[in-house]
Amino acid sequence: MTTLPHGVADLYLAPVVIALDERIDELGRLDRHQLAERVALESNRPDWSREDRQYGLIDTIQHLIEVHSWQLSWDDRGVRLTHGDYSIVLGVPQTFYEYVDRVPGDRPVGSKPTQPA
Repeated sequence: MTTLPHGVADLYLAPVVIALDERIDELGRLDRHQLAERVALESNRPDWSREDRQYGLIDTIQHLIEVHSWQLSWDDRGVRLTHGDYSIVLGVPQTFYEYVDRVPGDRPVGSKPTQPA
């Protein structure tokens, strides 16, 4: 059975998804270290834990995008958009998973790689 939109936010789903998908594509072209720098700049969050990196990445994805009451969260399959009973997951590139799951000791944001002696 087809469900009809319940409000204005439901009608904004398509434009919101298109804008977020374009942003995911833009960020997906960055390598993991460039992505970490972008997340640090646009989210203004620390990246000390996996949860911090998830929240920072979500903030960066929706940076300057009007999401019209849709809530974004990290999902094992990508970025989940939720509004009331509606939910959709947008896939993300591998670099997003690498950024979120990076192991302690990886090169910190802004540091230069060391040259072999």
